[in-house]
Amino acid sequence: MARGFGKLTAKKVEHLSKRGMHADGGGLYLQVAKGGSKSWLFRYKLHGRTRWHGLGSLRDVSLEEARDKATDARKVRRNGADPIQARREAKAAARIEAAKAITFGAAAKRFIKANRAGWKTPSTPINGR
Repeated sequence: MARGFGKLTAKKVEHLSKRGMHADGGGLYLQVAKGGSKSWLFRYKLHGRTRWHGLGSLRDVSLEEARDKATDARKVRRNGADPIQARREAKAAARIEAAKAITFGAAAKRFIKANRAGWKTPSTPINGR
């Protein structure tokens, strides 16, 4: 029997209040927490261990976007990689690129502004006065 996809609808997602995990299919789940907050998770196995990849809160990620993110994560798994590690590597690469975009002059100005207060010489009385 084939796994079903698209079990949830936007209206059903909006009105779900029962605490727990609600499957949409293809490893995509809507988690409803104790306080009523809702978030999207992608479930997969890596080396025999179940992993849960957070895709974002319902407030920020719609059902359609969550399905797209789950599809991307399935592609990463199909290529033999870990979606969580792939996201971490992408974030690290973005930070490196952002750091490269800062010029020496801008970095020097930031450094001077941050450390200027510590460079003042304390005022000392002349001849002990």
